Amino acid sequence: MKKPLVFWALGMALLSCSPPLPEAERRWREGRETAVREAMTPEQAKAFPGIKFFPYDPAFKVRTLLKPIVPPEAVSIAASDGSVRPAHRVGRVEVDLPTGKATLTVYQLDDIRDRYPDHLFLPFRDALAGKETYGSGRYLEPVRLASGVVELDFNRAYNPDCAFGLTGRCPITPEENWLAIPVPAGEKMPVGAGH
Repeated sequence: MKKPLVFWALGMALLSCSPPLPEAERRWREGRETAVREAMTPEQAKAFPGIKFFPYDPAFKVRTLLKPIVPPEAVSIAASDGSVRPAHRVGRVEVDLPTGKATLTVYQLDDIRDRYPDHLFLPFRDALAGKETYGSGRYLEPVRLASGVVELDFNRAYNPDCAFGLTGRCPITPEENWLAIPVPAGEKMPVGAGH
């Protein structure tokens, strides 16, 4: 009778093991958590349980061509405080992730473009939204590479500040970036976040 129990325990131990986090990812996650904690009031920071992440998966880091929208299209993105954030659609990307394929729109936020002229903004909402990921969506910051290629690291998909109870004008993911596929990478829904 003891042999099945030993095999079960060994199997569970193997399943619970995960490969070590790459050093760059570990530093990014620590920096992200520090930045969120520092933006909180002392009371919030004291009660903050930290950020929960999906296990790191290099298959969710992809390179793809940014297909430019010429000229960029002016849009208004709804914000969490009821206002709108002026922005421009600057391109679209097609991604092939372990969970499926998707096309996403990439934006530039007009109200930060003077300070960050090359900044790209990619909000998205996946099929796990409201269950395992934040209901209003998460954000990615595409990294420009050579020849119109961008790198999208979904392991670094992060929640808006509003998900942590911080005040702000957090852009709400436009419906064109609502995905039918799950993206189990990056930050999970914060503890206590209801949507």
